[in-house]
Amino acid sequence: MFDNWNSLCAVALAYGKIDVPKSVGNPMESGIFFRSVGKIRGQISDYRASVQDATFGIHVVEFLDRYEIHIDRFDPYKKLLEHLIVDSPDTLMKIPILLKFIKK
Repeated sequence: MFDNWNSLCAVALAYGKIDVPKSVGNPMESGIFFRSVGKIRGQISDYRASVQDATFGIHVVEFLDRYEIHIDRFDPYKKLLEHLIVDSPDTLMKIPILLKFIKK
């Protein structure tokens, strides 16, 4: 299982984003991914993998019919602010609104 997901990550690094059939198995079983969160796009789950000595991160988004693997320019577990600015600016824009509701 590890080799399948490792190879798929290499392909995603080359192409930026790939769709993968669910038949490859759950990314958690590979031992390199852990559950995470992501922008709501109708997915079932999100998984992330950090790459040693790299600032980018690998993000797997699970949909009903497939997995999508894409590369985040910044791993949110290593460089959160950069990740929000570059990879998820719409989330960054929502933080002040969320803080306003939390303060009430």
